[in-house]
Amino acid sequence: MLVRQVAYDIYARSMQKSIAGEPVPRCIALVISDADLVDDRAIAKLTELAGWSAELHVGEIFIYVSITETSIVVTLTESIRDTFAHAGFPAKIVSPDMVAEIKGDRPCKVNISIGFGGKHELTNALREIMDMVKAGKIKPSDIDEAMVESHLVFRSEPDLFIRTGEERLSDFLIWQSVYSELYFTDVNWENFRKIDLLRAIRDYQYRQRRFGK
Repeated sequence: MLVRQVAYDIYARSMQKSIAGEPVPRCIALVISDADLVDDRAIAKLTELAGWSAELHVGEIFIYVSITETSIVVTLTESIRDTFAHAGFPAKIVSPDMVAEIKGDRPCKVNISIGFGGKHELTNALREIMDMVKAGKIKPSDIDEAMVESHLVFRSEPDLFIRTGEERLSDFLIWQSVYSELYFTDVNWENFRKIDLLRAIRDYQYRQRRFGK
C-alpha cells in the first residue's frame, strides 16, 4: 500500500510539472451526482478540489450536483454550505430555494449549483427581462446577449467542462459553456483524485480551441 502511494505521488508530481509550462484553464466546471455525495468525506472532498485547483492556478471552478432525489436538496445544501464555511474559499452555493455567499481569501472562487440547472437559470433570466419589458423599463429591441448574461446567476464561461462517471451532457451552464472544451471520465466522484484533474487539464492543453469556428 505504501509503495503504491509513493508511486502515485511521484506520478502526480511528474504530471503536474509537465502541465506547468502550458496555460491552464482559467475556469473549470465539474458535474457530479447527488448519489456521489453519500457521506461527509465525499462532501469534504469538494474543498479538496478547490485546493487542487488553487494550487494549479485555476481561478474559478463550478460544481454542479445533479439531483435524483429532491427530498435531500435542503440537507445537502446545508451540509455543503457548512463545509465551505470553514474552507477559506470565496463561494456561492445555489439551490432552487437558496443562495448562500461565503467569504474567503484563498485564490480560487467556488460556485456550487445543487439541482439548479441551466434551463431553470435561463428561464428565470428571460422572465426577469420580460418583466422589465412589461414595466416599460426596456424595449424588446434592447434585448441582446449582454442583457441575458447580466441576468444569469453564474456569469463566467468555463474553459474546461468535466463530466464524471458518465459520457453524457447535463443542462448545467447551457448558455455559458457553449464554447467549453468537454472532458468525459469514467471515474466517478467517489474515486476522483487530483491525478484525474491533472489528466483533464493535460487533455485540455493538447487541444486547439476553436470557439465554434
